[in-house]
Amino acid sequence: MATGERPVALLREALAVEVLLDATWHPAELLGWRHDGPGTARLRVRLDWDGDPRVLWTPLTLARLPVPGAVPAPRRSPPALPAPHRAAHPPVRRAAPSPPAPPAGTSSPSSAAELRLQVELLKLQAGVREERRRVVVVLEGSRDAGQQGIAAALVEHLDPRWARVVTDAPDRAALLPRPGGLLVADRCWCGPAPVAVDELVARERALLADGVQLVKLWCSVRRPDADPVAEAALVGATSTPGAPWTVLAADDEPRARLAALRQVLSTVDYRGRSDDVLGRPDPLLVAAVPPLAARP
Repeated sequence: MATGERPVALLREALAVEVLLDATWHPAELLGWRHDGPGTARLRVRLDWDGDPRVLWTPLTLARLPVPGAVPAPRRSPPALPAPHRAAHPPVRRAAPSPPAPPAGTSSPSSAAELRLQVELLKLQAGVREERRRVVVVLEGSRDAGQQGIAAALVEHLDPRWARVVTDAPDRAALLPRPGGLLVADRCWCGPAPVAVDELVARERALLADGVQLVKLWCSVRRPDADPVAEAALVGATSTPGAPWTVLAADDEPRARLAALRQVLSTVDYRGRSDDVLGRPDPLLVAAVPPLAARP
């Protein structure tokens, strides 16, 4: 075995398992596994994606033994092309149809809801400033998945001295908020393809150790060039206990924007939070990615 090569254990007979893709457990076969480090492992699995057999490595947290009586996952069409962007299509379900537009001259329910959430964001900023905390909101995922609109909504009414949006980070220092500040990283967090997963996880671990809070949102829209298998592997490999990903179905931008604001407000603690304004996450829009075990 070459120096640095990870040992792989292969099964004599494949074992039936299930793998989490598109927020659904799909039947698969366990072929083997490898140890990535103390307390961490990846599974070698084979699954059928609409008649196209695929073999891939998946994090242990995205696999399970079959659940008796569970409904089989629906068959999905394979992607027409490989994903051209570093972040292809994440594992969430399609959003429900949008509600009808309100009559002319009246405000929509989403507009009123967003105004109430903006008040909550002002409370959040006041708490972060007072306690000299540092918060980074990461917006990644599919190209043109509404990240720019979410970033603008997050800082629209905040004091710009303590809240800013970064869209291009020539060096990692540009992604560090000042004490008491909120920074929104708009599709500049993971870096260019291919994503250096180990480096990204190590960088996030260092930020967490330095007291920075990370809120990571992966925005998704349905496209024929998406590769859900590759995206699930990327998101799963970089979702850790201190910095887990939340996947957001962003086909309906207004609803996705509200869901993103609610997720940030629910994740960052602050005084005077109005839980009735935040409500509960919409399971058709928001999916939490199980974090990997702590890395060495």
